[in-house]
Amino acid sequence: MTDVISDHSDARTASGRTPSQSFTAPPPDTEDPARQVGEIFRRLSGCHATYGETGFARVVAAVLVALGRAAMEESERQARRLRERTAPAGPGVRVSATARRVDFDGWDPGERD
Repeated sequence: MTDVISDHSDARTASGRTPSQSFTAPPPDTEDPARQVGEIFRRLSGCHATYGETGFARVVAAVLVALGRAAMEESERQARRLRERTAPAGPGVRVSATARRVDFDGWDPGERD
């Protein structure tokens, strides 16, 4: 992951992989968002070195579309969660902390005196 590719010829032979395999590899197994963003930039830089200006422009356009799609899906997910939390409760028994309380007198009509 920390290979530095210095020129175009190194990109084809780095780690014994073809450039397309290194670009399509699964993301690093980490919870650190900074590392994941770094991986995005590393792969974009490799695309620029491998595919040239025209190919790189197409790759960047596709990345921006994918980023927009992912952001839209996340915003819809958060809106759905908010809508579910604020939706009125369905019919049925309602329980609340401020419910009216009545005193229980203890007399059961089924008991004999």
